[in-house]
Amino acid sequence: MLTSIRKVVLVGLSVAAIAACSSQPKADPVWAGSTQGLDSSATPTPEATGDAAAAAPLVTPSASASASPSAKRSTPATAPTTKTVTNAKYTFPVTGGKSSYAHTHHDYPATDVITACGHTFVAVTNGVVLYTKTSDTWTAKANLGATRGGLSVAILGDDGVRYYGSHLASIASGIKPGVRVKVGQTLAKTGDTGDASACHLHFGISPPCAKGSDWWNQRGTVYPWPYLDSWKAGGNKSPVAAVKAWKAAHGCPTAPTVDK
Repeated sequence: MLTSIRKVVLVGLSVAAIAACSSQPKADPVWAGSTQGLDSSATPTPEATGDAAAAAPLVTPSASASASPSAKRSTPATAPTTKTVTNAKYTFPVTGGKSSYAHTHHDYPATDVITACGHTFVAVTNGVVLYTKTSDTWTAKANLGATRGGLSVAILGDDGVRYYGSHLASIASGIKPGVRVKVGQTLAKTGDTGDASACHLHFGISPPCAKGSDWWNQRGTVYPWPYLDSWKAGGNKSPVAAVKAWKAAHGCPTAPTVDK
């Protein structure tokens, strides 16, 4: 009986989260410049998932914690440069508790990982932080696509792919544009900021394009579930080929004429 009740509750949360989650932040973004793209010669190489780095301490952001727009767009002098790799290691993006997800999403390719608030969002592969949004500016009245994601983090993997998570409760101390991260390293805690009716992680995969200011691409262009299935089972399936094919077919689309 308890198992049946848990299943009903989980399905209800999944439906509510998927219905609420749509577009991702543009307001007050921070991103690191990079010339890295997808290597035309890159091919996925299966490997075992690498060891996770130690989790960084977390801080709960506030609106006053945001820097000025000019400061936000400055890349640290020590910002690392990366080369596209073909033997990247991957891991599932949520740790610390149970999670589930569907093989569908509403009107664009992404995945809502249903999990409790306070679980850990980790880097799915080695890379560099591209973008962070440390304040929740979404309002139901305006309902802007650029702010629906609430607190958010995106990284540019060493494989040339952008990985994005949103609706976060807090972002880890030291996670900011230009900072290098390792597979499994703590990026943030899961939450329900932005347009989220239940705790979950919105997870998107895309080419880097505008590196964070292009919320309509950053929210997701390629379905993540085939890779999540692999990573959750301990596999190492790479999205490089799929993202490369999508970019070849679509380029980097400009902002939609209708905010949705």
